[in-house]
Amino acid sequence: MSPAHVFEPTYEAIKRRLMTGAWPGGTRIEAARLADELGVSLTPVRDSLYRLNGERMVEFTPGEGFHVHRLTETEFRDLLELHLILLLAALATAPNGPAAKVPANQDYPDRASALFLSLASRSANTEIIASIAAIGDRLHLTRHFDEAILADTDRELAALEAAIMEVAPQAPTRQLLLGYHERRAHEAGAYARVLSGDSGR
Repeated sequence: MSPAHVFEPTYEAIKRRLMTGAWPGGTRIEAARLADELGVSLTPVRDSLYRLNGERMVEFTPGEGFHVHRLTETEFRDLLELHLILLLAALATAPNGPAAKVPANQDYPDRASALFLSLASRSANTEIIASIAAIGDRLHLTRHFDEAILADTDRELAALEAAIMEVAPQAPTRQLLLGYHERRAHEAGAYARVLSGDSGR
């Protein structure tokens, strides 16, 4: 196993590339070339890819190596459903205290991730927090397409942020969370097409 001071930044750099769509789904990841690009040895790259395989962000096939995971329409719907269930659990168990403030200078996908983690952290349930973070990483790439597919997503996120930051009553916040996830589930086919490289709706 690589030393932590080498492994962690390597892992984070590779994961960030996956989350921002640096490689299309299904792309074969050349570990040696990636090691050269990152200025590290092959070991931390391979260790990172094995960890990301466990997180279902890459796929490993013996004899074929590592490939970028393709998110299917069904998997996208399933992830949205689980994300919603966990957020509603966090909301139900959250004390009536303020959530951690979301930095305003982040781009939309990072703001969404930070907002949901902020709600999760209010529950003080470490398993809920870790699960929402992991699912958020896998959904991160899809958030880059929210505005093109759904439109008006900044206002939607602002309404959610206001409800969570101001500790609104649970019922309105629950409805906003339901609406957020239902809009994306309804357009799951469009997300799948964009992720596969077919932008036609």
